Amino acid sequence: MKKILVPVDFSPKSEEALKVAAKIARKTQAEIYVLHLLDIPSGEIDMIAGNNVPTGPVAIRMFEQTHEQFDEFLDKDYLNEITIYEKVLVDNPVEGISDFANENKIDLIIMGSHGTTGLEDFFVGSNTEKVVRTAKIPVLVVKEPAEKFKIEKVIYASKFTDDNIDAFKKLMKFLKIFEPTIYLLRINTISNFKSTPELEEIMDSFLKKVPEYKCFKKVIYDDYTVQEGIFNFAEKVNADLIALATHGRQGIMHFLSDSIAERVVNKAKRNILTIKMS
Repeated sequence: MKKILVPVDFSPKSEEALKVAAKIARKTQAEIYVLHLLDIPSGEIDMIAGNNVPTGPVAIRMFEQTHEQFDEFLDKDYLNEITIYEKVLVDNPVEGISDFANENKIDLIIMGSHGTTGLEDFFVGSNTEKVVRTAKIPVLVVKEPAEKFKIEKVIYASKFTDDNIDAFKKLMKFLKIFEPTIYLLRINTISNFKSTPELEEIMDSFLKKVPEYKCFKKVIYDDYTVQEGIFNFAEKVNADLIALATHGRQGIMHFLSDSIAERVVNKAKRNILTIKMS
């Protein structure tokens, strides 16, 4: 891992994401790109020189204020000896993050999330879920205080079909840094029921096609819904991270409906890592 992107709005949640990024960067010697996106009227921007060249007085002052905020935001001991790049762009929050990540060959996006408990949280959560949909690279959504961040127990919830293999390989590339116990979780519901022998065969077939790892634990967990199953099992084992594969722009998890996917990303109390399927 060489490059980590942290989109920020200078909120406490943004700083928690930055602290987590710092922990991962120290472990991997990665650089951190800290991005803030501005919404500025088109008349204040030089469209010929580029949409990030401020010309009007309002735009110039907004850029100046943002860089002043960065001076304070990034003046932290936990960032010492880590290479940090700050960037201010004029763009839509969701498209701007995804485009910047693609153009700069970012390996991991780390975002803070408030959840969905209030009006402000709704908008933050909504943007996070949209980035999860559109990003072509892994997105780590930080829900817990950074001082609690560790990756020792990971749940990977999936149907374990072949179209999920590439996403799982990307997950393993990230997780090998931490060497956690990985629970391969298949939720069995009444509406999508399969017998235990059937599910074991599916999971065994999947494992033959992915990198070997010494700390896999296969789990078949019965619950009323997939979402409840993920949350309940995560609570049972006190998981540090929930990992899911996404279909990208369609916003559909590998075996979740749109509404369940949003609730898992936005309402989970634990950190979540999403990885786009090929």
